[in-house]
Amino acid sequence: MSISPTEQGSVYHNPPVAVVVATEDVHLVQEAEQLIKKLGDPVPDPEYIIHFGPRGVDIRSATTKNKNGHRVDFATIDRRTGAGNLSRKQVFPKSIGAPSTTVIDATAGFGEDAAMLALIGYTVVAIEKSPILSVLLRDGLRRAKQNKELWTALGGRLVLIEGNSLASLPTVPHVDVVYLDPMFPPKRKKSALPQGSIQILQSIVGYDPPDKTNILFEQAMQTATKRVVVKRPNHAPFFSDNPVAVHKGKLVRYEVYKPNT
Repeated sequence: MSISPTEQGSVYHNPPVAVVVATEDVHLVQEAEQLIKKLGDPVPDPEYIIHFGPRGVDIRSATTKNKNGHRVDFATIDRRTGAGNLSRKQVFPKSIGAPSTTVIDATAGFGEDAAMLALIGYTVVAIEKSPILSVLLRDGLRRAKQNKELWTALGGRLVLIEGNSLASLPTVPHVDVVYLDPMFPPKRKKSALPQGSIQILQSIVGYDPPDKTNILFEQAMQTATKRVVVKRPNHAPFFSDNPVAVHKGKLVRYEVYKPNT
Protein backbone atom coordinates (compact mmCIF):
# COMPACT_ATOMS: atom_id res chain seq x y z
CA MET A 1 0.00 0.00 0.00
CA SER A 2 1.51 3.32 -1.04
CA ILE A 3 1.07 6.55 0.90
CA SER A 4 1.00 10.03 -0.54
CA PRO A 5 2.68 12.46 1.90
CA THR A 6 0.16 15.11 0.92
CA GLU A 7 -2.76 13.03 2.16
CA GLN A 8 -2.60 14.55 5.61
CA GLY A 9 -5.12 13.01 7.93
CA SER A 10 -5.43 9.77 5.94
CA VAL A 11 -5.90 6.96 8.45
CA TYR A 12 -4.82 3.33 8.04
CA HIS A 13 -6.28 1.04 10.67
CA ASN A 14 -4.94 -1.99 12.46
CA PRO A 15 -5.88 -3.17 15.98
CA PRO A 16 -5.36 -1.44 18.24
CA VAL A 17 -3.70 1.29 16.15
CA ALA A 18 -4.07 3.34 13.00
CA VAL A 19 -1.37 5.19 11.08
CA VAL A 20 -1.66 8.86 10.17
CA VAL A 21 0.86 10.50 7.84
CA ALA A 22 1.05 14.28 8.18
CA THR A 23 4.53 15.02 6.87
CA GLU A 24 6.42 15.11 3.58
CA ASP A 25 9.66 13.94 5.20
CA VAL A 26 10.78 11.11 2.93
CA HIS A 27 12.33 9.11 5.76
CA LEU A 28 9.19 9.25 7.90
CA VAL A 29 6.93 8.42 4.95
CA GLN A 30 9.06 5.35 4.23
CA GLU A 31 8.88 4.34 7.90
CA ALA A 32 5.09 4.70 7.79
CA GLU A 33 4.87 2.58 4.64
CA GLN A 34 6.95 -0.19 6.20
CA LEU A 35 4.90 -0.12 9.40
CA ILE A 36 1.64 -0.46 7.47
CA LYS A 37 3.03 -3.51 5.66
CA LYS A 38 4.01 -5.10 8.96
CA LEU A 39 0.67 -4.37 10.64
CA GLY A 40 -1.33 -6.06 7.90
CA ASP A 41 -5.00 -5.63 7.10
CA PRO A 42 -6.69 -2.52 8.53
CA VAL A 43 -9.71 -2.74 10.83
CA PRO A 44 -12.03 -0.02 12.17
CA ASP A 45 -12.12 1.70 15.56
CA PRO A 46 -8.46 1.79 16.63
CA GLU A 47 -7.53 2.60 20.20
CA TYR A 48 -4.37 4.51 19.28
CA ILE A 49 -2.97 6.58 16.42
CA ILE A 50 0.64 6.31 15.26
CA HIS A 51 1.20 9.85 13.99
CA PHE A 52 4.02 10.71 11.58
CA GLY A 53 4.35 14.48 11.61
CA PRO A 54 6.73 17.46 11.81
CA ARG A 55 7.79 16.61 15.37
CA GLY A 56 8.55 13.00 14.47
CA VAL A 57 6.55 9.92 15.42
CA ASP A 58 4.22 9.73 18.39
CA ILE A 59 1.46 7.50 19.65
CA ARG A 60 -1.74 9.18 20.75
CA SER A 61 -5.23 8.20 21.82
CA ALA A 62 -7.65 7.88 18.91
CA THR A 63 -10.16 9.93 20.89
CA THR A 64 -7.72 12.88 21.09
CA LYS A 65 -5.94 12.38 17.78
CA ASN A 66 -5.42 16.12 17.21
CA LYS A 67 -3.28 16.44 20.34
CA ASN A 68 0.39 15.50 20.57
CA GLY A 69 0.93 12.05 22.01
CA HIS A 70 3.76 10.10 23.61
CA ARG A 71 7.02 9.83 21.73
CA VAL A 72 10.43 8.41 22.53
CA ASP A 73 12.52 11.40 23.55
CA PHE A 74 15.87 10.55 25.09
CA ALA A 75 16.51 14.26 25.69
CA THR A 76 14.00 14.18 28.56
CA ILE A 77 16.14 11.77 30.61
CA ASP A 78 17.55 13.41 33.70
CA ARG A 79 21.27 13.39 32.92
CA ARG A 80 22.55 14.66 36.24
CA THR A 81 25.43 12.60 37.57
CA GLY A 82 26.80 12.37 41.10
CA ALA A 83 23.73 11.78 43.24
CA GLY A 84 21.44 12.27 40.22
CA ASN A 85 19.69 9.95 37.81
CA LEU A 86 22.89 8.74 36.11
CA SER A 87 24.77 8.01 39.30
CA ARG A 88 26.26 4.52 39.45
CA LYS A 89 25.12 4.50 43.07
CA GLN A 90 21.51 4.13 41.90
CA VAL A 91 20.03 0.64 42.25
CA PHE A 92 19.64 0.10 38.49
CA PRO A 93 23.29 0.52 37.43
CA LYS A 94 24.42 -1.24 40.62
CA SER A 95 22.46 -4.28 39.47
CA ILE A 96 24.14 -4.18 36.03
CA GLY A 97 27.71 -4.01 37.29
CA ALA A 98 30.91 -2.41 36.00
CA PRO A 99 30.55 0.45 33.48
CA SER A 100 32.62 -1.42 30.87
CA THR A 101 29.83 -3.98 30.68
CA THR A 102 28.06 -4.87 27.42
CA VAL A 103 24.32 -5.16 28.01
CA ILE A 104 21.42 -6.53 25.99
CA ASP A 105 18.09 -5.01 26.91
CA ALA A 106 15.94 -7.86 25.61
CA THR A 107 12.61 -6.09 26.28
CA ALA A 108 13.35 -2.52 25.20
CA GLY A 109 9.84 -1.02 25.25
CA PHE A 110 10.18 2.76 24.96
CA GLY A 111 13.94 2.47 25.46
CA GLU A 112 14.38 4.66 28.53
CA ASP A 113 16.27 2.04 30.52
CA ALA A 114 18.54 1.24 27.55
CA ALA A 115 19.28 4.91 26.91
CA MET A 116 19.95 5.55 30.59
CA LEU A 117 22.51 2.75 30.67
CA ALA A 118 24.17 4.09 27.51
CA LEU A 119 24.36 7.56 29.04
CA ILE A 120 26.02 6.10 32.14
CA GLY A 121 28.67 4.45 29.97
CA TYR A 122 27.44 0.93 29.20
CA THR A 123 27.38 -0.44 25.65
CA VAL A 124 23.75 -1.41 25.07
CA VAL A 125 21.93 -3.42 22.42
CA ALA A 126 18.18 -2.79 22.78
CA ILE A 127 15.90 -5.42 21.23
CA GLU A 128 12.19 -4.76 20.65
CA LYS A 129 9.82 -7.14 18.88
CA SER A 130 6.89 -4.74 18.38
CA PRO A 131 7.09 -2.94 15.00
CA ILE A 132 5.11 -0.07 16.53
CA LEU A 133 7.52 0.46 19.40
CA SER A 134 10.48 -0.09 17.08
CA VAL A 135 9.36 2.79 14.85
CA LEU A 136 9.09 5.03 17.91
CA LEU A 137 12.54 3.94 19.10
CA ARG A 138 14.19 4.58 15.74
CA ASP A 139 12.58 8.00 15.58
CA GLY A 140 13.80 8.78 19.09
CA LEU A 141 17.35 7.80 18.14
CA ARG A 142 17.12 9.82 14.90
CA ARG A 143 16.14 12.94 16.84
CA ALA A 144 18.87 12.24 19.41
CA LYS A 145 21.41 12.46 16.58
CA GLN A 146 20.17 15.99 15.89
CA ASN A 147 20.92 17.00 19.50
CA LYS A 148 24.71 17.43 19.58
CA GLU A 149 25.03 17.40 23.36
CA LEU A 150 22.80 14.36 23.78
CA TRP A 151 24.42 12.46 20.93
CA THR A 152 27.86 13.10 22.42
CA ALA A 153 26.62 11.87 25.79
CA LEU A 154 25.26 8.66 24.24
CA GLY A 155 28.64 8.15 22.60
CA GLY A 156 27.41 5.66 20.01
CA ARG A 157 26.79 3.14 22.78
CA LEU A 158 23.10 2.47 21.99
CA VAL A 159 22.14 0.11 19.17
CA LEU A 160 18.54 -0.83 18.33
CA ILE A 161 17.38 -4.15 16.89
CA GLU A 162 13.82 -4.87 15.80
CA GLY A 163 13.18 -8.53 16.31
CA ASN A 164 12.40 -11.40 18.64
CA SER A 165 14.89 -11.57 21.50
CA LEU A 166 14.78 -15.37 21.54
CA ALA A 167 16.22 -15.36 18.03
CA SER A 168 18.43 -12.30 18.46
CA LEU A 169 20.16 -13.13 21.76
CA PRO A 170 22.36 -15.93 20.40
CA THR A 171 23.52 -13.74 17.49
CA VAL A 172 25.05 -10.92 19.59
CA PRO A 173 28.70 -11.73 20.48
CA HIS A 174 30.22 -11.18 23.93
CA VAL A 175 27.24 -10.30 26.08
CA ASP A 176 28.11 -9.58 29.70
CA VAL A 177 24.60 -8.88 30.96
CA VAL A 178 21.08 -9.56 29.70
CA TYR A 179 18.46 -7.25 31.17
CA LEU A 180 14.77 -8.23 31.23
CA ASP A 181 11.80 -6.05 32.09
CA PRO A 182 8.82 -8.32 31.29
CA MET A 183 5.29 -6.92 31.07
CA PHE A 184 3.36 -8.51 33.92
CA PRO A 185 -0.32 -7.94 34.80
CA PRO A 186 -0.67 -4.95 37.13
CA LYS A 187 -1.52 -5.21 40.81
CA ARG A 188 -4.72 -3.29 40.10
CA LYS A 189 -7.22 -3.63 37.30
CA LYS A 190 -6.39 -1.84 34.05
CA SER A 191 -9.27 0.60 34.56
CA ALA A 192 -7.57 1.81 37.72
CA LEU A 193 -4.25 2.49 36.03
CA PRO A 194 -3.20 6.08 35.36
CA GLN A 195 -2.98 7.14 31.73
CA GLY A 196 0.58 7.19 30.49
CA SER A 197 3.38 5.31 28.80
CA ILE A 198 2.97 2.16 30.90
CA GLN A 199 -0.67 1.77 29.91
CA ILE A 200 0.25 2.39 26.26
CA LEU A 201 2.85 -0.38 26.46
CA GLN A 202 0.33 -2.75 27.98
CA SER A 203 -2.17 -1.95 25.23
CA ILE A 204 0.35 -2.40 22.42
CA VAL A 205 2.36 -5.44 23.53
CA GLY A 206 0.02 -6.99 26.11
CA TYR A 207 1.33 -9.08 28.97
CA ASP A 208 4.02 -11.70 28.74
CA PRO A 209 2.63 -15.14 29.68
CA PRO A 210 4.79 -17.03 32.20
CA ASP A 211 5.78 -19.78 29.78
CA LYS A 212 7.20 -17.37 27.18
CA THR A 213 8.86 -15.23 29.86
CA ASN A 214 10.50 -18.31 31.35
CA ILE A 215 11.81 -19.37 27.94
CA LEU A 216 13.31 -15.91 27.40
CA PHE A 217 14.87 -16.04 30.86
CA GLU A 218 16.46 -19.40 30.13
CA GLN A 219 17.84 -18.09 26.83
CA ALA A 220 19.23 -15.07 28.68
CA MET A 221 20.88 -17.39 31.21
CA GLN A 222 22.57 -19.23 28.33
CA THR A 223 23.65 -16.01 26.58
CA ALA A 224 25.02 -13.74 29.34
CA THR A 225 28.53 -14.33 30.61
CA LYS A 226 28.27 -12.39 33.88
CA ARG A 227 24.68 -11.86 35.00
CA VAL A 228 21.00 -11.73 34.11
CA VAL A 229 19.06 -8.85 35.65
CA VAL A 230 15.26 -8.95 35.96
CA LYS A 231 13.24 -5.87 36.87
CA ARG A 232 10.25 -6.61 39.09
CA PRO A 233 7.66 -4.55 40.98
CA ASN A 234 8.26 -4.78 44.72
CA HIS A 235 4.79 -6.24 45.33
CA ALA A 236 5.44 -9.19 42.99
CA PRO A 237 7.01 -12.52 43.92
CA PHE A 238 10.59 -13.20 42.90
CA PHE A 239 10.96 -14.12 39.25
CA SER A 240 13.10 -17.20 39.88
CA ASP A 241 14.82 -19.04 42.70
CA ASN A 242 18.14 -18.06 44.23
CA PRO A 243 19.05 -14.61 42.91
CA VAL A 244 22.65 -13.82 43.84
CA ALA A 245 21.76 -10.20 44.64
CA VAL A 246 18.69 -7.96 44.92
CA HIS A 247 18.82 -4.17 44.51
CA LYS A 248 15.60 -2.66 45.78
CA GLY A 249 14.18 0.78 44.99
CA LYS A 250 11.00 2.51 46.14
CA LEU A 251 8.70 0.82 43.62
CA VAL A 252 10.78 -1.81 41.82
CA ARG A 253 13.68 -4.11 42.48
CA TYR A 254 16.39 -5.60 40.27
CA GLU A 255 17.06 -9.30 40.76
CA VAL A 256 20.49 -10.53 39.71
CA TYR A 257 21.01 -14.12 38.57
CA LYS A 258 24.22 -15.98 37.77
CA PRO A 259 24.07 -17.30 34.18
CA ASN A 260 24.59 -20.88 33.10
CA THR A 261 27.60 -20.10 30.91
